[in-house]
Amino acid sequence: MKLVDSHCHLFFDEIYQKLDEKLRLAKLADVRYLLSVSTDLGTIEKNLEISSKYKGICCSVGVHPLHSEDDNSDGDHIASVMLGFIEHDKVVAIGEVGLDYHYDDAPSKSKQITVFEEMLSFSRDVDLPYIFHARECFPDIFDIISRSNVKSGVFHCYTGSIEDAKRIIDKGFYISFSGVITFSKSHELREIAKYVPADRVLIETDCPYLTPVPYRGKPNEPAYVSLVAECLAKTREVSVEEIAEITTTNFFNLFPKARFLLEESDEK
Repeated sequence: MKLVDSHCHLFFDEIYQKLDEKLRLAKLADVRYLLSVSTDLGTIEKNLEISSKYKGICCSVGVHPLHSEDDNSDGDHIASVMLGFIEHDKVVAIGEVGLDYHYDDAPSKSKQITVFEEMLSFSRDVDLPYIFHARECFPDIFDIISRSNVKSGVFHCYTGSIEDAKRIIDKGFYISFSGVITFSKSHELREIAKYVPADRVLIETDCPYLTPVPYRGKPNEPAYVSLVAECLAKTREVSVEEIAEITTTNFFNLFPKARFLLEESDEK
């Protein structure tokens, strides 16, 4: 069985300081492939360092909406930095990018929208899928994505409604579930996880955040994507092996540039 953690942050100290051990534990849990997702311009180089050092790891380039007011977050600077890395062999996606209206002290909606639109604009001719961060913003993010003619991407760590999930699927995008589906109060989310077609579902940790049951309260890590797979299997009434097969297949269909990971896995 081979699992993919389709969205993790290996550069955070909770993981990075013990990365060899965390990757060893991930392998023991049948996690063979990882996508380490950048959150701001400063994390891109660290992700490239990690993905270049270790087999089975690829990365993305992007600016998280909560970092849209960071220094040098104007569109021209973002474009110049990201375009300098997009052609790297290990960069397989643009993200995470999007909108987050949850926090009162977050960058203004107008600033988030401006930065998001700028990133979609300069990357329009880049043949890479997007990793979307979307929290309490669905009318706006759907409108922007539609106007930008985005062709492929995933809504990561999905916690939206069934109606929004249907719109995502209708647009041909993927939906990724995290440890949130293991939480006792996530009944509605598990119902949505039943609805998503098998060829559009992914799993992730979003580590070091959103640690699944029974390890809530501790930092999340890639090995725990196996717990997300188990919960999704139980929810959809299929085997864990089937969840592993469909989510791994979906990962490489969405991120075709990541297929070099398959060769790396064979070398191990």
